[in-house]
Amino acid sequence: MAGVLFEDIFDVKDMDPEGKKFDRGDKFRLVVASTLREDGYPDDGEWNPNDSSSSRADSFEYVMYGRIYKIEGDDGTGDATRLAAYVSFGGLLMRLQGDPNNLHGFEIDKPVYLLMKKLAF
Repeated sequence: MAGVLFEDIFDVKDMDPEGKKFDRGDKFRLVVASTLREDGYPDDGEWNPNDSSSSRADSFEYVMYGRIYKIEGDDGTGDATRLAAYVSFGGLLMRLQGDPNNLHGFEIDKPVYLLMKKLAF
């Protein structure tokens, strides 16, 4: 999909009694995208409730807008074997760590959308 920087399906294995209410075995889909437009073209970063055009957000239950503020690699010499991208969603922080090939579209100061939905299976 155009504009998608990261996508995965997660299984809930442990639960935080103080946090979001998930049941053990629940699955959810998480997508980090650079735009909400299905065609991958950049959007203007503003939401208009009167806009009738379809959006990537229409297929998700939860959407947040944030900005990448830091990217760091391994402290070892040579090419990094792991990268970590840090995103701030208005103070709610996310660290996404993984293989550099999976995080190649992440750039500092780039706006991103985090989209989530619970899967029924």
